[in-house]
Amino acid sequence: MEGLSIKILVLSLILSTCSKNEKKYGAMKTDYEIAVNESFQLELDSNPSTGYSWKWTNKQSVSIVETLDEEYIPSAPALIGSGGKEIWKFKGLKGGTDTIKLEYCHSWDPKSTVDTKEITVKVK
Repeated sequence: MEGLSIKILVLSLILSTCSKNEKKYGAMKTDYEIAVNESFQLELDSNPSTGYSWKWTNKQSVSIVETLDEEYIPSAPALIGSGGKEIWKFKGLKGGTDTIKLEYCHSWDPKSTVDTKEITVKVK
């Protein structure tokens, strides 16, 4: 009976992981139009227990927005390694249109990128 309980537990963990992966590949909004001093946020799937996190790669060349906050929120705090969301909050500084480029990678290895996002922002 104990072996059956372990098999059921393992199967339920595998199935719960599969459903989370389906959400990861869902459509994310990639165009934002905001006013000066208005803010918006991005919610990006992340799992820092793997060593990966999101990095803003063209921050030096984007002057119309700034980051207000970056925060990681785990999906299931009781489960180590379960993954979650990185929440990036941006604020409009001055009028214009630009693209924020993000990479999901190891911070110490520039060749480790496994995902990229490009977010177009228009500040009015």
